[in-house]
Amino acid sequence: MKSVKLLFILVLTTMVLTPAFAQKLAYVHSQRVLNEFEEYKGVQNKLTEIQNKYQAEYDQLVKEYQTLLDEIESQSLLLSPEKKQEKERMMQQKAMEIEKYKYEKLGPQGEIYKKQAELGQPVLDKINAVIKKIGEDEGYDFIFDGAVGILWAKPAHDITQQVLDELNKGAGKK
Repeated sequence: MKSVKLLFILVLTTMVLTPAFAQKLAYVHSQRVLNEFEEYKGVQNKLTEIQNKYQAEYDQLVKEYQTLLDEIESQSLLLSPEKKQEKERMMQQKAMEIEKYKYEKLGPQGEIYKKQAELGQPVLDKINAVIKKIGEDEGYDFIFDGAVGILWAKPAHDITQQVLDELNKGAGKK
């Protein structure tokens, strides 16, 4: 993040100090585009459904573990040593099952993140393609992301609405 800001400052300084400052600049509020682009909102809703499903399954595993723990605690005096040992083994297996599930579904390399990339990347690619097209069609030298480091800019350089209009126009053709 620090290197991005440094690069951003370096680019801006170079442009300001260049005598032939004829670059055409614009910026986009990427977060607004993501919040308002219907296709991306659909992806987010789908990911929320998947995450809720995984979370419910995880919660069920934890509940089963807690039930085993409660059984052992409440019946410890009544259970034979063999039966108690068997229930403790079942509890350990359930604990390992919980950890495995958490890692495979919710962990950093888990299914939820794979789904996020699988479903989200095509939409992000579409957004980036529209930004590139507008940049080429309008002759912009630079289009910055307003979320990254622009402290102030004239609203006339904000092409966020233009990007949204282009994305929504594409969605209307389907």
